[in-house]
Amino acid sequence: MNEDYHPPRRVLPRQILSSLFLLALGVAAGAGLVWAHFAGHLTPFYHTLGLHSLHQQTDQPAESSQVTHGGHAGHGAMSMSQPGGGQPSKIPGYSVVQISPERQQRIGVRTGKAKQDRLLMSIRAVGIIEPDQARLSRVHTRISGWVTKVYVNFVGQNVNKGDPLLDIYSPDLLATQEEYLNALEGGQKPLAAMARRRLELWGVPANEIRELEKTRKARENLTLPSDISGRVLDRNVLIGTRVEPQMELYRIADLSVVWLQAKIYEYELPHIEVGQPVQIILASQPEKQIKGKVSFVEPVFQETTRTVKVRVTIDNPKDEFKPGMYADLVIAHDMGEGLLVPESALLRTGVRNLAFRVLPGNYFEPVEVILGPYQFNERFQVLAGLSEGDEIVTSAGFLIDAESRLKSATSAMSGHQHGGSTSPQQTTQPPKVGQDKMPAKGHEHHHHDK
Repeated sequence: MNEDYHPPRRVLPRQILSSLFLLALGVAAGAGLVWAHFAGHLTPFYHTLGLHSLHQQTDQPAESSQVTHGGHAGHGAMSMSQPGGGQPSKIPGYSVVQISPERQQRIGVRTGKAKQDRLLMSIRAVGIIEPDQARLSRVHTRISGWVTKVYVNFVGQNVNKGDPLLDIYSPDLLATQEEYLNALEGGQKPLAAMARRRLELWGVPANEIRELEKTRKARENLTLPSDISGRVLDRNVLIGTRVEPQMELYRIADLSVVWLQAKIYEYELPHIEVGQPVQIILASQPEKQIKGKVSFVEPVFQETTRTVKVRVTIDNPKDEFKPGMYADLVIAHDMGEGLLVPESALLRTGVRNLAFRVLPGNYFEPVEVILGPYQFNERFQVLAGLSEGDEIVTSAGFLIDAESRLKSATSAMSGHQHGGSTSPQQTTQPPKVGQDKMPAKGHEHHHHDK
């Protein structure tokens, strides 16, 4: 076999090649016309030929469509809301929109009403249980000496008024007793009076002085009694400890009444006054609410934290409140009555506060509202913009806000395209909500007399 042999190539006839080229050219031209038709580029041509049916079929509004290049107001302007839903509102940059019930359900629209209600300001804070300072005793000795015996040995021990706390041996005490006895025996009344007075100032009880006069025998130890009935909160002595007058030996508190001290911020101070009711919840008993009243407001601010202390006095007969415990407290301030709306119904843009009022026919109207300076739990007071009973959007408001602004922008773009055909009177007097829209005067040349 010859290696240089090649099979002959099949050559298509020139007529077949020409037919295929013309077919491809026709398909491309047809696709281009179809694209231009649906894109709206042929609309001016349809107007010129009077083919309005094709124009209307091309520009039928549909959900989630966008404004086509070269479109016309009322034809090419489309949005998420149903056809004809955008109408000018009193707020620049916003439109009244109409949203079908089905779409409302899909985006989660919920509504509520503006209600006239009590303006109850609730101030919440965390407080700490402390002993009542008026029922607190700090035990000191008036003489120097050494502790020879301790009767109260641990913190938390309960004592009654007059119970012995400790015994102190003091050389000065012993010498003064001997001096008093010698003055009595020698008939030196002025010297005896001076020695007796010194014993009284050192805290020796009157019954022990009478016992000294009767027995004529000096005692080596001085017993310190408790001044009040209560619980030992602190103990700083042991047997053999040398004590001085400046030392605090015990701290004892009567806990039948305690203080709840809480800190509030500067802006909350105008809503606090003595006598206000307070609800208290202990961390150890969250299911139980205890009632109290504000008993004192500290007159000085703490500069670093910008807070002030508020005190609530609580009866504690069953020893439920222990020093150091935390408690939540709520102070209620009644500020009268006012119109309240939920916080979720408000869109706070920083420039204005908006709410969307529900109108008949599934229309939503943006309304600018003026709010009071205070928040009442999760509601705000409305000073202007809404009336009692107005139905407003409380959920998915930000989606309606976006739709309203999109409608407004679309209308502005459409108005710019028809700027020469729209009169000022049409711009300032939009159709009322719920009315059927009339054809714009800019399109009157579309209709032909028969």
